[in-house]
Amino acid sequence: MSQPTPAAGNAAVAPPEVRPLLQVRDLAVDFKVPTKGSLRAASLRAVAGVNLDAMRGEILGVVGESGCGKSTTGRAILQLLKPSQGTVTFDGVELTTLPRGRMRAMRRRMQMIFQDPYASLNPRMTIGELIEEPLLVHSGATARERRARALETMDLVGLNARWHERYPHELSGGQRQRVGIARALVSNPDFIVADEPVSALDVSIQAQIVNLLESLQEDLGLTILFIAHDLAVVRHLCDRIAVMYLGTVVEIGDCETLYNQPQHPYTQALLSAVPIPDPLVETERRRRILVGDVPSPLSPPSGCRFRTRCWKAQEICATETPTLTSRNSGHQAACHFPETSAPAPQPTPADR
Repeated sequence: MSQPTPAAGNAAVAPPEVRPLLQVRDLAVDFKVPTKGSLRAASLRAVAGVNLDAMRGEILGVVGESGCGKSTTGRAILQLLKPSQGTVTFDGVELTTLPRGRMRAMRRRMQMIFQDPYASLNPRMTIGELIEEPLLVHSGATARERRARALETMDLVGLNARWHERYPHELSGGQRQRVGIARALVSNPDFIVADEPVSALDVSIQAQIVNLLESLQEDLGLTILFIAHDLAVVRHLCDRIAVMYLGTVVEIGDCETLYNQPQHPYTQALLSAVPIPDPLVETERRRRILVGDVPSPLSPPSGCRFRTRCWKAQEICATETPTLTSRNSGHQAACHFPETSAPAPQPTPADR
């Protein structure tokens, strides 16, 4: 007897493919820089071929030294700066070629929290006007609806409703940054770029803002690109971390793997610079001190951009540019000689 054919409704269905909310491919940003003795401006490549994926609902950290291109990358993703090359795909929509009208409509779903809570707020506008402004631009809500939504968002970020009519100069730095967060959230975005949102604040206020962002991400299901230079903050908040050096991503992986098993020499140097809470207890670490200064992006080194400061550099590093290569569990590093394991480095006599 022949076997019965299964009904179409009972056929096995393949699970849907998990697609990143944000995909960045080969992103580059150039700036024109005037040069002495020449009428032609030099081209400075601040971001050089960045590749990133941000999954829906995760916090992706971007770290690196000042001037490495972190903030420029965030602004280029939101199209606040026009990329020189590459693609930025948000929820299946390519942003770099999007007409201005459609890009303006997309901005409701993509917002930014700026680094400076003083300069990012118009001193001539009240707190209520600042928070309601995105609704005025992106929605057809009435004045009463805008006010109600602004008050609701103020409560969400811990701002007193009585401050609705105050001006920015009447608030503290931490309160001003909460206004910036409320302004980013008021239009119910899916994706937020947080550009060093705690670096201009006192340490105690930093902890409050970080905890606020963490709770908002959990409650609202936000996807956040968190740009920072404080590795302790990034470890506490982020799911995955991308490390940038001189305009490129040199390593990316989940938080615990990257901290416990860094594969790129630059990542190792960054992590070794993190202050030790109790030096008497934690002595199993050797300080990696980088020699020399960061090269100028006007004339970056050939091959690996980190080779001029790397203690592992060899001839191939000067001739071939390393690419991000998966090593284990999605952990990627752009290095010709990555660490294959991460034994705790023993302290040298100088360290003692």
